Amino acid sequence: FVGYKLWKRQKNRALMAEAQRWEIKSVIELNKELSKDEMEKYLVVENEKLDRYEVLRPVIDELDLINYWGVADADEAMTKLKECSEIRAGNDAGTAFFVVSEKDKEMTGKLGQAIGRSFQAMLMRDRMRLPPPPPGYQE
Repeated sequence: FVGYKLWKRQKNRALMAEAQRWEIKSVIELNKELSKDEMEKYLVVENEKLDRYEVLRPVIDELDLINYWGVADADEAMTKLKECSEIRAGNDAGTAFFVVSEKDKEMTGKLGQAIGRSFQAMLMRDRMRLPPPPPGYQE
C-alpha cells in the first residue's frame, strides 16, 4: 500500500510539473481609458500585429526554437510561438498586459525579451513607413 501511494504521488507530481507554465507579464500603458468594446477591438488589432511573420520569424531564428521545441519546421514553431504570446486586457481600463508563457523559466524570459524587441522594431518600421499615395494618384 505504501509503495502504491509513493508511486501515485510521484506520478501526480510529474503530471503537475508537465502542466506548469511560467508567465512573464509586461504592463502596457494606454493613452486613454478604453471601454470594454474598445478594449476588445484594441486587443484584436494588437494580437494580429503580434502574430505577424515579421515579428515572430526573427525570434525563431534568434533562439533556435525549431531545435529547442523539436518541431519539423518554422511554420510549426511559429504556431507554437503564437500560442504562448498574447496581449491581454489589464486590470484597469487604461492598461493592457503583454504575456509570454512557457514551461521553462529561462526560456520564458528569453522569449519575452526577444518578442518584445521584435515587436517594438516592427512598430518603429510601421511608423517610419511612408504613407500610401492618395486615391487616384499614379506615377
